[in-house]
Amino acid sequence: MYIYYPGKSFPSLSVTGAHCALKCKHCNGKYLQHMIPVTTPEKLIEFAKNNDGKISGFLLSGGSTIEGKVPLKRYTQAVKWIRENTSLKINIHTGIIDREDITYLEEMAPHHISFDVIGSTKTIREVLGTSKTKEDYFKALDLLDSTTLNYSPHVIAGLHFGKVLGEYDAIDKIKDLKRFSNLVLIILIPTKGTPMADIKIDRKEIISFFKYTLDLIPPKKVVLGCMRPRSFLDVEFLCVERRCKGIVIPSLKTLKMLKEEKDEVIKKDMCCVF
Repeated sequence: MYIYYPGKSFPSLSVTGAHCALKCKHCNGKYLQHMIPVTTPEKLIEFAKNNDGKISGFLLSGGSTIEGKVPLKRYTQAVKWIRENTSLKINIHTGIIDREDITYLEEMAPHHISFDVIGSTKTIREVLGTSKTKEDYFKALDLLDSTTLNYSPHVIAGLHFGKVLGEYDAIDKIKDLKRFSNLVLIILIPTKGTPMADIKIDRKEIISFFKYTLDLIPPKKVVLGCMRPRSFLDVEFLCVERRCKGIVIPSLKTLKMLKEEKDEVIKKDMCCVF
């Protein structure tokens, strides 16, 4: 099993700084405040030059436009330059994409693309606040699957105000895809300063969803991602029992469980899509 510790070795960068036009109810732009701002392509290249050989790579993300896109197009040549001239691994978080976005992503040629899949139009409208539908997200998956780009779908369990709603439909869609690298499962974190700060997450719903997923998707393609409440140890234990591909920053109890079961553990100081 892979154990991921991204930390300082794989920082998160924001192309919009702390700004987000969308302000989704689960995030409200709070997570952008902890990211390194690279608000121009020149600043991204400068960051890469200064950190080549010091870190393993970075996540390039940012706040969303009102349509739910991360505005990455103007960074095409910068990412391409970094790919060709440094040793840094690049993971791009895109937001919703369409065929026009595929064109610049193929030219950009990042090492990997992370794509959040939302399987409920109700959640898209009420949590994200866009006019997109679940079919738009599923079409985006089909577009990614039709390219040679490396990509990993991400599914957020409990995104609908702590409830599991469209996640099952998302998994039913993902199971039929041919080319994705990893399926990254994460769990909503009720975050201070957001409209969801005080919501309660139904642990039984989360466990049922994880079991459903691991029955449909080969566990060796499933990773438990970094964004999750640390108290959900039973999810970590389930991932160990089902021999998932990896866990990001596992608990000490989970590490002990792996040791007792004599599982081979491979540590990686980078993002879990790799």
